[in-house]
Amino acid sequence: MIQTRDLKRCLLCAPLLVLAAMGTTRAAVNYDVAVGMNVGDDARIFLNVTNETWRPAPTMVTSVIQQCSYPEDDFPVIAFLAYQSHRPPTFILNLRNNGYSWSDIFFQLNVDPSVLFVGIDRDPGPPYGRAWGYWRAYHRPGPRMRYRLADRDIVGLVKVQTVSRHFGMSPIRVIQGQPGNRRVEVFAANQWREKHGRKNWGEERRGVAESRRESDRGQSSDKGKGHDEGDSKGHGKGKGKGSGKGHGHGKGGGD
Repeated sequence: MIQTRDLKRCLLCAPLLVLAAMGTTRAAVNYDVAVGMNVGDDARIFLNVTNETWRPAPTMVTSVIQQCSYPEDDFPVIAFLAYQSHRPPTFILNLRNNGYSWSDIFFQLNVDPSVLFVGIDRDPGPPYGRAWGYWRAYHRPGPRMRYRLADRDIVGLVKVQTVSRHFGMSPIRVIQGQPGNRRVEVFAANQWREKHGRKNWGEERRGVAESRRESDRGQSSDKGKGHDEGDSKGHGKGKGKGSGKGHGHGKGGGD
């Protein structure tokens, strides 16, 4: 008897859980870390891809991005370093806003720059060949050393590692996807569009959107049908005057 009661309770709760999951899915689709910012579609997609990849503390993401001097370049490095060092993004943002280079911040956080070259086992060529050659020549595992990599190289390599991790492809392939020094954001945005079937962040996948519209139309139709049937049953009892039964609602109308 108790088992039967528990089963009924589960069956009653199941639709509620489904609705809650649908609500969470919709929220995830529409969440935009770059909300209110004047950035292009490619940059908006990349900032959100960065957030999904390194997952910094969600309560401060939007605030951190808005305080970045150059959000498209600064936020990926902040999120990456927060992941590598387990330090708050706001701490890293403050260091950057106080004028420290990215190399100095790597050193202060005790993050080995080798994390920038994971999966790059040969000279990747421009625009990262010079940085890779410097690291290969001077990197010494173990002892804490200060390295001098240009900010632009660190930013670019962080973006490469972000795209590599998010889409599960080798960093070399990401770099090769930048012919003519095309920005990593463009490559990442195109990969995201191909994967999700959407042009812009927040736009629902075509198949999902169409299914949802059809479902909504079906629900509206069912509600209307139920209303008509209720009216028909409510007014159709007994003999009606005129050419039809009842007052003309539902079946048997005068027309």
